[in-house]
Amino acid sequence: MKTYFMIQEKIKPAWIQEMVIKANEFEKCQIYLECNALRINAKSQLSMSLLNGMQGVCCVSAQGENSRIAVDALRSLGTKVLN
Repeated sequence: MKTYFMIQEKIKPAWIQEMVIKANEFEKCQIYLECNALRINAKSQLSMSLLNGMQGVCCVSAQGENSRIAVDALRSLGTKVLN
């Protein structure tokens, strides 16, 4: 499962924290976030911190149990940056 969304504002640490918390709710999924040629484990706070200050097109991909729900939940949080 994969989905794309656009981040027009610079990514902030609070947004990263929300994404990591949400990703970790899906224990039986492998979830990755791709942004500006980086492919990052969405469950890792350290890895996700590399996104701080970035903007552009991002892709959330998930494999495993409830992957569709995980992708939808993270896309929903990802687009919150635009509000």
